Amino acid sequence: MEITPDDFRTLHLACDVLDAAGVRYVIGGGTAVVIYGRNRRTKDFDIFLNREELERAMTALTRVGFTASDTEKKWLFKAWHQETLVDIIVESRGGVRVGSETMRRSRLLHLYGYDFRIMGLEDTLYRKILTLTEGRPDWYDAISIITRQQGQLDWDYLLECAQRFPRRVLSFLLFAQTELHIPPGYHRASVDELMTGDAPGLIPDRVIYTLLLRVLNRRAFEPPLPGMEALPEAA
Repeated sequence: MEITPDDFRTLHLACDVLDAAGVRYVIGGGTAVVIYGRNRRTKDFDIFLNREELERAMTALTRVGFTASDTEKKWLFKAWHQETLVDIIVESRGGVRVGSETMRRSRLLHLYGYDFRIMGLEDTLYRKILTLTEGRPDWYDAISIITRQQGQLDWDYLLECAQRFPRRVLSFLLFAQTELHIPPGYHRASVDELMTGDAPGLIPDRVIYTLLLRVLNRRAFEPPLPGMEALPEAA
C-alpha cells in the first residue's frame, strides 16, 4: 500500500483521538523523512508513544473504529482503519523512547489540510541512524535529512542523544561523509581546529572528533562488557 493524501484524513482522526485521550505522541518514520529529507514511498504511518500510555491509546482508537492489535514484536502495535495502517511504536531500536525533550522538539506542521505533531529533526535523524537493518533504507534516509537540512541541524543535541551508542553514530557519520563527497585533498591545519571548525561538507569535524574521543575513552577506561553497545531489535 502506498500512502495517499486521503490517508492523512485517517491519520488526523487517530491524532484527534489520542489528543482527546491525553496521550503524548509524535509522528515519525517515513512521514518525517519526507518532510525533512527525501520524497520516498511509505506504506504506513508511524506514531511514537510511551508504553505507559499504550493501553489508553489502543482503547481510544478501538472506540472510534480502528482495529487495534499487538504483534510478535514487543515494541510494535498496529491500528487499521479500512485500508490505512497506523503503526504504534513504543520503543525505537536501542530502547529509545519518547521523552520530554522529544516532545519539546516536535513540530506542529500543516499537511493536506490538517495539523500534525511531527517528530523533531534531530530525533528523526537519530532514530534512523539506530534503526538500520538488512534490507532497509534507513541510513540513506538519514543522509537525505543531513543533505536537505544543511545548516539547520542541532549537532550538540545529536551528540547528547548519541551518548549511549557513540560507535553506531560515529560509524554512520563516517559512512555518510563518503557519500556526501567532501572535496578531495581537504585537510585541517591542526587537531585543535577540529573542535571549533566545520568541514566543507555537511557534517562538522568537531562532531566526528567528539564521538571518536568518546569511543577511545570508553575503550581505555571502561572494562569490556559482553554485548557492549548492542542494539535491541526495534523500529
